[in-house]
Amino acid sequence: MRSVKAGERAPNMFIEILKGGLLASVISIALIVLYALALWKEILPAESMPIANAVIKVISAAAASLLAVRRCTKRRWLYGGIAGLFYAALAFMVFSILADTFVVSVALLSDFGVGLLAGALAAMAAQVFGK
Repeated sequence: MRSVKAGERAPNMFIEILKGGLLASVISIALIVLYALALWKEILPAESMPIANAVIKVISAAAASLLAVRRCTKRRWLYGGIAGLFYAALAFMVFSILADTFVVSVALLSDFGVGLLAGALAAMAAQVFGK
């Protein structure tokens, strides 16, 4: 791990997590649009929706984590998990507003768990592989 050098400021992890979650939401929306296009062009069947939904959530939570921990030097796994969890909460709020429903269920807790785990694992992998 790299330490903070003299004259270099440590990153504000709250801001980094916020940026990571917001950018991951944009990635998530882009992936949803691509998936909708694949459904419209009948490249993918409608039965693939639950799998595609899970894959999009994992990819976006991992992206939130990687974007958040870019400049982090300590406890990357923790901040990565928080970023994934923040993305999951943000996605829930955005899609609840779009669907005009706000239902707290076991599926929501599952989404939070997936976001937390995907974020933490992505941050660990980034640290191991040298990013």
